[in-house]
This record gives sequence, structure tokens and C-alpha cells, in this order.
Amino acid sequence: MSVEQEIAPAAEQTAEPRNILEVKDLKKYFLIRKEWKVVKERVAAENAEPAEAENAEEGTEPPAEPAEPAETPAEAAEGETAPSAEEGEEGTQDAAESAQKQFKNKYKLEYRKTYVKAVDGVTFSIPYGETLGIVGESGCGKSTMGRSILRLHDITAGQVIFDGQDITKMKPAELRKIRPQMQIVFQDPYSSLPPRLPVGEIIGEAVKVHKIVPKSEYRDYIVDIMRKCGLQDFYFDRYPHEFSGGQRQRICIARALALGPKFVVCDEPVSALDVSIQAQIVNLLKELQRDMHLTYMFISHDLSVVKHISDRVGVMYLGNFVEMGSKNAIFNSPMHPYTLALLSAVPVPDPHYEVKRIILEGDIPSPANPPKGCKFHTRCSYCMDVCKEVAPKFIDYGNGHLCACHLYPQEPQVQ
Repeated sequence: MSVEQEIAPAAEQTAEPRNILEVKDLKKYFLIRKEWKVVKERVAAENAEPAEAENAEEGTEPPAEPAEPAETPAEAAEGETAPSAEEGEEGTQDAAESAQKQFKNKYKLEYRKTYVKAVDGVTFSIPYGETLGIVGESGCGKSTMGRSILRLHDITAGQVIFDGQDITKMKPAELRKIRPQMQIVFQDPYSSLPPRLPVGEIIGEAVKVHKIVPKSEYRDYIVDIMRKCGLQDFYFDRYPHEFSGGQRQRICIARALALGPKFVVCDEPVSALDVSIQAQIVNLLKELQRDMHLTYMFISHDLSVVKHISDRVGVMYLGNFVEMGSKNAIFNSPMHPYTLALLSAVPVPDPHYEVKRIILEGDIPSPANPPKGCKFHTRCSYCMDVCKEVAPKFIDYGNGHLCACHLYPQEPQVQ
């Protein structure tokens, strides 16, 4: 065996795992309002030719009013002579009034659009076989980000690279070919299932469209998927209204896995279920991940569930990540004040344990008009002057633990 052959296996073992998903500066804005607004501006009048203002860009602030002219005789209208000292105060007042008349108010219509910045520039990656948990308050953009990654929403800007292919630039015909490899489990098992189709048709509808198996093997294939998800064979011809919430969620999982995906977005799959049923569904997802070599993005409000199923955790606030790292790093040594507040809200099943609850004052700001600087500074007890003006950088502070906060150095550390 040559030296090159001996070195090659070692190099393969030390190489970093390839990412199944890479998201770069992803943005998704929703248009919520289109309107015409009357804008007032000060323009030159009479002797000065009024300059036609260029149409302002959509969504920009109206132009600032020019400063009032100085009330001095030197700036009198053209053709008027400056009053002499003999004319006294009356001449000075007349000159000031004449100078003010050189400007007048002009009104014009401006077409404006208002956008909700649901996802405002997120960047991350997920290696094969990993589970990335996403947590945050309602309205922070978790579900929108998951759906935008799957191209269920057309993104505003950024890149989504799935399995080495940039799907943001794909045409519908090209995207349809890789649809089976990316699936989603929706939050509500009651509204996400069509009520007029039996379970076998619900699970197998996409299997027929994408021709996953021949017609002769169709029923056996669907029954096998049902068994893997804990559903009995005789459920094949039953309808969704005949099942409980946990059984319906199993049907949703079976529908997603019937296409043999590599990547699954779990959009709060256990939030509508009882605690005992939640444990069953989470254990089922972990078993399927192990047997089918799946990669998950697990979106949830329940931090205890995220801790149980995730390998890494990302914390979102108002469309951005404020912290991301391994499960142990986030839960044992959190860095961002928002993460600390979330963890303090997790109930502890010990009546003798005193929890230092961190109460966030105020409501989450509107994503249509986010605050300047750090978006969390309006509710942060550690807020400094720089937080109100400069947005913090999302920096790796070691071992893949990223944070965006001015409490820590804002320059990457040289290693």
C-alpha cells in the first residue's frame, strides 16, 4: 500500500461533514399595504424656478423641509434693494417678509408600499443526519423561514442550497423533480388533512404523482409506511375525522415520509397534542431519523422538547438569529439576554426549586417597523447606547457558538 493510500482514509475521517442545507442571507418580506400619500415639501417660489423633485423611491421617507431663510436684508428678492439704516425697523421687517415669500409649500402624491420583514437575513447550515431546533416567540419568523426554505413562499432575497443545488434559481419544472427530497410536517393535524379522502389516498396521493413505486406495489408500499409510523393496516380506508389528534399527526408524518425525503421541516408537530402523545411523536421522529437517515429542522415553542430531539439550537427574534450553538452550549451556558429569558420561563417539575424568572417588559416590536440597532434593545435590561444605534454582528465565539450581542467583542477572534 502506498503512502497516498494510507493517508486518504485518515483525511476522509477528519473532513467536516457535508451540509445538506445551506442558507445564505435569506430574506422574506410580505407586502401588507399599498397606498398613495400626500407629501408636503418646501420649494422655491416667484423669482426662483421651482425644481421638480424626483419621484422618491417606494418606501423611503419624505424629503426633509429646507431650512427657513435667514431674515436678513442681504437675502431680499432679486430686484429689491436692501433698506438703508435711515429706514429703520420698518424696512427690516419688510425685507424679512419678502425673503420668506421666496418659498412656498408644494404638495404631491407619493406611492408607498409597506412590508413585513418576516425573515430578515438569516444564514446557517445543517449537516446530514442532524436536527436543528428553532425556538422563539410567536411572530419571530420561524414557520415563514421553514416554508421559504422549501420554496412554499417565494423568497425576497438570498440563497437556499439544498444538497449542492441552488433551489432559489430553479424553475418550477426543475424544482418539482427534487420536491420529494424536501417535505414538511405542518403544525395543525386537523386542518392539514383533506377531510374527504381516506388515509390511504392522503398518504399515497403524492406517491402516485411522482411515480415513486409501480401501481402493483402501491398498496403494499403505503401500508408499510403506515406501519413504520404506528398506524394499523385497516386504517387505510378510514377518514381523518375518525382519528384522534395523535393519530392524525402520525398520518401527516407518514404522508411526508412516503416520498422518501432526505430533509424534513417539522413545523411545531407536537404543539397541538397532549403531553403523553407528544412524547410518542418525538420518539417516533427520532426512530425514523435513525432508520431512514433523515435530517430535521424542528420548530417548536417547547424548549424541553427541543432539548430532547435537537443536536443544535437556533434562537430567533424578529426575523433574525440572536444565538445558535450546540444543545449543551445553549441550555448550559447561554450568552444572549433573550435566550436567558426564554430558558427562565421553562417550568421545572420541582416545587422546592426557585426559578429566577426574567420578565421581559413590553411587546415584541412590529416586523413592519423594526427598531434601529439591536432589535431586542427595547426589551433588554442590559441595553447600552450602542445597542440603540448599531446592529450587533452574528459572531462565532468558539466551538460553533454564535451570538449577536454588544455584551461581547464585535470583532472575530483570530485563532
